[in-house]
Amino acid sequence: MRLVRVGVLAALAAAPFVAGHALADTAPPVIGQGSYGQELVTRTMTMNPGVTAMTLYITLPGSSAPEAVAASDGHTGDAAPAAVARALADWKPSFTYDTSTGEMDAVVPMLDMSHKKAGVMTLKLRGKSRAKLQKEAFAIRNDLARDTSYAANLVQQALDDPKLPLDSYAQHIVDQELARHRDVMILAIHATTPKNADPEILASNIGRIGKKADDDDMRVVRDGKTNLEVNKDLMRYEVELPLNDAAGERIGALGVVFALTAHTDQKARHAEAIRIRDEIAHQIPAAARLTEPYT
Repeated sequence: MRLVRVGVLAALAAAPFVAGHALADTAPPVIGQGSYGQELVTRTMTMNPGVTAMTLYITLPGSSAPEAVAASDGHTGDAAPAAVARALADWKPSFTYDTSTGEMDAVVPMLDMSHKKAGVMTLKLRGKSRAKLQKEAFAIRNDLARDTSYAANLVQQALDDPKLPLDSYAQHIVDQELARHRDVMILAIHATTPKNADPEILASNIGRIGKKADDDDMRVVRDGKTNLEVNKDLMRYEVELPLNDAAGERIGALGVVFALTAHTDQKARHAEAIRIRDEIAHQIPAAARLTEPYT
């Protein structure tokens, strides 16, 4: 798994909510259907039945204003309403609560997993008190942050290989391990299975399912050696390790990314990544199991 190299995001601090400053590749942005942002919206709506509408806004490369890049009603590409523009300019949320219907309109600035500005989210919620709905809106924003590598992640392809499922056993493992290890920022399984001849991302918390392994990934898969990488711009420390199945056969690689600060103990993080890798290996009877649906 390749992080954006140091220097690529030099402009991020000046305009961190502009997607173009965080692009890891030259692929054009994907808006609406098929995008990772749309997948996150769909997932959020499913997991939060009190949310009746949701839209994500970011500023795309070459644009000076935010636009809708993912929406529960399918209306993407629209210019941001005034409330969204204000939230982006002031970096403050706003809430409008209708006491007669118990509905709330929330406009909440979004963060990525490094706590950098990512855009603005609008929600329509119902069924609880004003205080509880406000708390729910912030909880949703925080959950999205944990699954957003950077702003441009929202307009990347959600699924690069249509042969792979999004609700796989591999994704269940990733979700389970992230819940156990709250200090892990990113977790991604690369592996070869009967459904994909080359190592691809089978599961992650940043989308890109089916993305083929890059040169760094392939060195780990091919040579069985660990790759360590420091990214100061994104404030992240990555450990990428060879991944075996329960029988000890190498099937791919595991990328584990932690927050990077001046106090990060890289040796301790490396050891933790090894423990996570071993936990995952014990749950894989064979590579083919990873792409089976999880029930």
